[in-house]
Amino acid sequence: MGTRKLTALALGATLLLAAGSALSDIRTISSRGEVYVPLNNIAPYYGMQISQTGKDRIQLKNKWHTLEFETDSRRCWINGALVWLNNPVRKIGWQWALKDPDFAKTVEPSVRPYAFLKNAGSRVVVLDPGHGGSDTGATSPRKIHEKLLTKNIANRVRNLLQARGITVYLTREDDRNLSLTERGKIAARRNADVFVSLHADSAGTTAEGAGTFILALPQHYSTHSYGKGTPSATSHPGNKFDLANQALGTRIQQYLVKSTSQNDRGVKRARFQVLREAPCPAALVEMAFITNPKEERFVLSKSGQDKIARGIADGIAAYLHDISRAKK
Repeated sequence: MGTRKLTALALGATLLLAAGSALSDIRTISSRGEVYVPLNNIAPYYGMQISQTGKDRIQLKNKWHTLEFETDSRRCWINGALVWLNNPVRKIGWQWALKDPDFAKTVEPSVRPYAFLKNAGSRVVVLDPGHGGSDTGATSPRKIHEKLLTKNIANRVRNLLQARGITVYLTREDDRNLSLTERGKIAARRNADVFVSLHADSAGTTAEGAGTFILALPQHYSTHSYGKGTPSATSHPGNKFDLANQALGTRIQQYLVKSTSQNDRGVKRARFQVLREAPCPAALVEMAFITNPKEERFVLSKSGQDKIARGIADGIAAYLHDISRAKK
């Protein structure tokens, strides 16, 4: 991959102890006061083979997992699903590396969720159909409001989860206004162990795909604001669940894209109010762009709604299975 001279490069076998990690330490390197985890060290940590699969792609793979990193980019793929890093993969000396929070709080809980969920609850799921009442949300070309679609999908997801014996509540059962703060309070009153807010996106007639948002880390940018100003250092209530948030968001995105074959917009980070104030691990799903006529047809069809609901339900169920595995 070539080499590059750095004026300040300290190599060493420092320890990176990812919060909650049950395995051994991993070698890190330091550059200009920042700690990085080389991909060459991540590979043996997971028992993976490393290879360069393209001009800008590096793959780590074993029989259970495949990780693919795009160099000089914040994009990586974990078992086929796009997951956005907080910082680009950089070349430090002769090797490509992640900043340590991206390994500890993005890659680790996505690859080994069971290692971080021993104390997570798994009894109650609260689904939050976005918008409602006079807050119609986005409107499709055929004048279908987002608030109706989110409620319909929430009902379908609830039915699928209840069929598996999971207790599920909705923040709203009818078409009514509900503040963002009240949505979190409802989840708290229900003693929620999982909170998933459902939405449909809008961005003109060509944008497409599905994405899942989790809460941004303190002192790190939101995915869409990277490099703009100074990232917030505030730690919100939802940041107590950073590792579980990542595990939940990754599972939902993996299964949603698998079920629907939609364009994969990835697991992203944002500071949406319902994520900031969530009393438990939380994710916000943007199911499709209903302003795109092609996606509108998909999400308004019975087949499309069944596939979306199945993907979200399967993702939540997979996360709950990870918790069960962690407790064993």
